[in-house]
Order: sequence, then structure tokens, then C-alpha cells
Amino acid sequence: MTSRYKAFGLALMALLALSAITSQIASAVPLTVSSGLSKVFVTGDVEGEPVFTFSGGSFKCTSNHFHGSGAASVGAVNELTIETTLSGCTLFGFSTVDVKFNGCTDTFTTPTSIKAGEVTWHAATQYHTVCPAGKKIELTPTTFGASICTLSISEQTPTSGHIVGRNVVGSSPMDVTLEYTLEGLHYTGSGGSCGNSETHSDLKYAGNFTVTCFSDEKRTIRTDCTFS
Repeated sequence: MTSRYKAFGLALMALLALSAITSQIASAVPLTVSSGLSKVFVTGDVEGEPVFTFSGGSFKCTSNHFHGSGAASVGAVNELTIETTLSGCTLFGFSTVDVKFNGCTDTFTTPTSIKAGEVTWHAATQYHTVCPAGKKIELTPTTFGASICTLSISEQTPTSGHIVGRNVVGSSPMDVTLEYTLEGLHYTGSGGSCGNSETHSDLKYAGNFTVTCFSDEKRTIRTDCTFS
């Protein structure tokens, strides 16, 4: 009997230890900034060429930049909202593309820890595209000033994929990076190359960004930002 109880006790201890480790791995880890800040401002600059791909082709831009902000409480930033600017874009082989975000923004909620200095946002629950009522992101290729068609991306949460955030070791002030791998994005077309008005869900997005943090809205005073 004693050996049975001993074995049970050891198994229980191992189970509790595993549960503690699993809980730590799955714990929420906000972006961390100076405890004296009530708000942090960010910019994001693309590394390489991010690409949207879907059954009808691909959408690429040579310049992809975002800026945003998030409230800070005792050094913890639990949510970031960003606005994106694209230029130098091509769609369906057309090199002139009118891109309108129409007030749509992206929101990151508190990410989940992977390990020290590395986190992830699960696209289906922690990343959202939010648009003003009745507005959509509109991508319109043109030729000789005439519209070919319009591809529209509505307010949504991707159905799968993730974003991985990492500290940039050795940077000063500390920067972070974001690695996007999103799938199941929804869009509609207006006919022609853009497809029909039915909702499609095969849009994918991949790209990498370096994110710099600032303590002022003009983004002139850099500050450390890290993932614990």
C-alpha cells in the first residue's frame, strides 16, 4: 500500500508540474514599456516584400508602413491599434493600384507567451481588422486612369494563422519584430479580375516588420519595448 501511495504521489506531483509549465507557456504576455508611460506610440517598417495571395493572383507592395498606439498601465500594453500605409503596389499585373483603407485599422490584443522574449497572437482570437460602419479596405487596379475592378476587404478576424513577436536582441532602445502568417482572410470582388461579389476566404498574407516604440505622439523620442 505504501508503495502505491508513493507512486500515486509522484504521479500527482509530475502532473501538477506539467500543468504549471503548460500554464506558464500559455500565459498572456503584454508588450512591456517604461512604467512611467501611460501610452506608447509605434511605427512598423516592412522587411522585404510582404505578399497577399489568393486564388485570383497576388497583391504586392514595395512600401508597407504602419503607425499606431496603445494605452500602458504600469508598463503593460495589452492592446495595440495600428493604421497601415501601402505604396508601390501591383495587383493582377497592374502596376497602378489605388489603395484606400477608409479608416480601417488592425487591433492586437494581449499575445500568448511562447518563451522568454517571444510571443504569438492567434489570428482567430487575438488579431482583428476593424472598420467604421459601412466602410471596407478597397484595392482598385487602374490602367490609363480607368478602374479595372475593386477588391474589398471587410472588417473581420482571420480564420487561421498567427503573428509571432520577438525582441530584437542587442537593439538600443529595444525594438521588436512581427512575423505575419495569416490565412482565411475574407474579401469580395466587383467583377472582372477581382472576382464576383460573393465572399471568398482564400486570401493569405505573409510579411515581416520591425517595430519601433516612442514615448511621444510625434514619434521623436524612442523608448524600449519588449516581450518578457
